[in-house]
Amino acid sequence: MEAKRWQKARRSQRLPLDISVLVHRPPKEGPQFYERTRTLSASAHGALLALTGLVAPRQRLLLQNSASGEQQECRVVSVERDLAGPSKVAVEFARPAPGFWRIAYPPADWKSNP
Repeated sequence: MEAKRWQKARRSQRLPLDISVLVHRPPKEGPQFYERTRTLSASAHGALLALTGLVAPRQRLLLQNSASGEQQECRVVSVERDLAGPSKVAVEFARPAPGFWRIAYPPADWKSNP
């Protein structure tokens, strides 16, 4: 239900992107964890991820694009727990980062939200 709220508040178009990322907590943000996962969807402002690690809304995370090595700070917007698999975690970048995903033809609204 929380993830649906994130969908309604979109500031840029979300695309169904399957991009390899490494997610981890910054120092002093709780128990350290590093998890390789893939995006379920992404936008200029963040992404929806499948995570097995425990995270909470408002928690800061670092997201690294596995292909480019670029890293962005983000915060957890919502967590939708799934008893049968990983949680769906919506994250929002600290600053819009449309180039983070390295896609050739991003939607027009990504460019208007630098």
